[in-house]
Amino acid sequence: MTNNQNTTFTFLNGRTVNRIGYGAMRLTGQPRNFGPYADWQGGIDLLQRARDLGVTHIDTARAYGPHENEKLIADALLAEDGTYGDMFIASKGGVEKSATSISRDTSAATMKRHLEESLASLRTGNIDLYYVHSPDGVTPITESVAALEEMRQTRKIDMIGLSNVSRVQVEQALKVAPIAAVQNRYSPADARDDELENMIDWLNEQGIAFVPHGPLGANPMKQGAAVDPGDALRTLLARSPNILAIPGTTTIAHLEDNASALETQHA
Repeated sequence: MTNNQNTTFTFLNGRTVNRIGYGAMRLTGQPRNFGPYADWQGGIDLLQRARDLGVTHIDTARAYGPHENEKLIADALLAEDGTYGDMFIASKGGVEKSATSISRDTSAATMKRHLEESLASLRTGNIDLYYVHSPDGVTPITESVAALEEMRQTRKIDMIGLSNVSRVQVEQALKVAPIAAVQNRYSPADARDDELENMIDWLNEQGIAFVPHGPLGANPMKQGAAVDPGDALRTLLARSPNILAIPGTTTIAHLEDNASALETQHA
């Protein structure tokens, strides 16, 4: 990948990533993204190939597995010096998952506990970006963010993100702490949502990254894209300079095709 203003995004704290990253959720047990990935070494090989292709942004979550996805990333990408080097790791907390159920808890205590567990699973003392995975509908977003801001002040995370949120919630959160990224579902395959379109533009004005999950229109519990991956990724990259795409795949061939979208966009 070529590093220039069209293919990279720089966060407000100065950290730069390539605009096509990798969403690692699929590297978990199936069905329902629960348990360890069946082909552990294959997952390591895929993640290392992503790194070799210049994919610097890896997106995961405590709930993926749970824990198993973060552990796989550590096995694949943690360097001998105990750091992730130039890799940019984003994870999330606030969602509890079992073999049969998913629930949300974004209370301050749970956000702090989940972050500590993510640090342990990733075998690191610092995570680049940590999201509130999905507001629980009870805890004010300001409480969840304040908890993460405490952790940011102690350097356990560098930046705070919000996932599955409205613009109003982002505005509330900004009164408590800097917000680096928002991750909501968004894909060229989905019906147009004017409110979301306007939020993307507003986030761009604020210098906040927008990281669409489901960028290829896939069902989060099933494999397979709903649209042509290359066309969808090029559409997303052209939509706004703050969009960071994180397509997921379990095959190196698809990974290579996805990573090449930046090159074909500017050919």
